[in-house]
Amino acid sequence: MALTKTVDGKPLPKEKFAYVGDDEDISTWHLPIDDDHVDSAVKMFGHEKHVPEAEKAATARKIETEAKKHGIDTSNFHKTYLASSEHGEAPRPWMEIFRAGDYIAAGKGVITAADLGRVVRNYDPTYHEAPETLGHRADDQPAYGWIDALTLDGDKLLARERQVDPKFEEARKAGKFKKRSAAFYQDAAGNITGLRHLAWLGAGIPEVKGLQDIAFDDHGQKFIEVDFGEENPVATATEKTMPEQVKESVKAFFAELFSGSAAPKTFSEDDAKRIATEAATAAAAPLQAKVTALETDLKAQTAKFAERETAIAGGEVKQRAVAAMTKLKTAGKWVPAFEKMGLGLVFEELAASTKTVEFGEGDKKRKITALETLVEFMEGLPKIVPGGPRLMVAYSGGVGKGKAGTGDPLSDAAYAIKDARKAENSGKGISFGEALAQAAQEHPDLTVAGSGAAGQV
Repeated sequence: MALTKTVDGKPLPKEKFAYVGDDEDISTWHLPIDDDHVDSAVKMFGHEKHVPEAEKAATARKIETEAKKHGIDTSNFHKTYLASSEHGEAPRPWMEIFRAGDYIAAGKGVITAADLGRVVRNYDPTYHEAPETLGHRADDQPAYGWIDALTLDGDKLLARERQVDPKFEEARKAGKFKKRSAAFYQDAAGNITGLRHLAWLGAGIPEVKGLQDIAFDDHGQKFIEVDFGEENPVATATEKTMPEQVKESVKAFFAELFSGSAAPKTFSEDDAKRIATEAATAAAAPLQAKVTALETDLKAQTAKFAERETAIAGGEVKQRAVAAMTKLKTAGKWVPAFEKMGLGLVFEELAASTKTVEFGEGDKKRKITALETLVEFMEGLPKIVPGGPRLMVAYSGGVGKGKAGTGDPLSDAAYAIKDARKAENSGKGISFGEALAQAAQEHPDLTVAGSGAAGQV
């Protein structure tokens, strides 16, 4: 059965995708060009990051061919993505032109990754192709290159160029234009909506002739220009940055020094050291207070965590000890006297130990804990708690003369126990328990149903 990839609920074979990286891996199939999606492929091709640079031209030709079959005008698409390849222009890599961040200090506000995503979605070079300029100018000026496509990588806005002037490119490679600045269109609410142009800042304009002039037709749209890399955290009125505090302290010192007082004032090296130390101490004080508060909170949280872990560990130890004792009680290998002897505490101590001991040899070798060792030892002992029917009274040796069958249940039970003891001692080779069981069978009216259990002996 041929592989298909579902797009908007419609299964499509690989032939219906402009780019197929691996025939057997549908995650590498991109840009569907079926009847419902070919128009989207034409519009989205410039934003697609999955198509390798070496495959861009072939993928664009496949989209153009399919679009023409559906009567879609591809003249701008051809000019943007295929004309340069026909003239031998090598595909250009993506370059970072802007990054989301806090530009309040520059009066530009905060620009988020979501804002940049909106710019990428709105960018259509067939409607407005952003030029690359030298410096920001609102009037006509030459374009030294054009922005072919935009994409987003995390919080970074990436651009790909085309038709870059060779001399301008040489100047950039020589390090003469290291800083760049993006101009963005804004909506009525002040949100950025699209890329107007990319300005390169730095050295003088290179001597280049024959460049295409650009004429901005903004239709009254507002725009802002932001130098990439100028972001700076903004201090509030109550919380200034350390450099600002130092600057204000030094400013205050000099204001006092040259205040016009009649008494002449001098400024020595010691004064410089003192003012610098005082300013640094004052600037660091709020930070130190925050660090101290964080350390205190961390210690408190660590202590709470340790208490919680100790409580949990103690509860787990208790549960292991209780489970072990319950197991022995169920097997009839535990009596209340063990509790009075402190054996329960011994079980808890052993349950807290994670050390193991090794038993057996070869394939039968195994490791068990100290608690498991004790439990297995006690399980191997004879059963301590009797089971089965029990006579109504325990023989205390207080029965003297008389006979069984007198009609007194307590007396009859006592004689039955006495007879069982005689049977044990008469050389019949049976234990007292066996003799007592026989007595219980002979006197069922003197027995209590049920079996003995730990805690009842």
